Amino acid sequence: MNLQLDPTFEPPRVLPAHTKTYTAFRSDILKPPDEDMHLRHIFRFYMARALYNRGEETIYILPRVLLGEHSFVVDVLAAGPEKFIAAICEPGSITPETEALLDLLKEADNTETIILHSQFGNPGNVPERFREQLASKKFRLLAVVPPPFDDAYEYDIWMFELTFRDLFSGE
Repeated sequence: MNLQLDPTFEPPRVLPAHTKTYTAFRSDILKPPDEDMHLRHIFRFYMARALYNRGEETIYILPRVLLGEHSFVVDVLAAGPEKFIAAICEPGSITPETEALLDLLKEADNTETIILHSQFGNPGNVPERFREQLASKKFRLLAVVPPPFDDAYEYDIWMFELTFRDLFSGE
């Protein structure tokens, strides 16, 4: 099955100017009002920035996608001509809901998936349950140290640059 963007939903698209700072990102790509903390949105920003720095040109935040009969939202999606890179951002531990989403994404023939969570959380059952997808690099599991504060104006980009440096190195 191939993943595709839901044509009935127009998600926010990341522009190069959005990747300079979190403040620039958030000025045009609003944090969903039902998210109390910024951390998940900050993770979206860093994923979008890493994908843009990798050379991906079409990046969406919170797009609705279709896979077979299923419709769902991912945090970040880089849309290439023949392939997608989906990112799921967890501000804490990997949840059972995310694992259920990964069960769907493992069936997507044209999609790589990045699962990002806090180093202070845990990866849930992902390492065991999706061993095959992790081994083939269809899934990438990343744990990062979140900033120790929730002030959108104090985030330093350099702190995450090192964390995301190996994201696409092929290791």
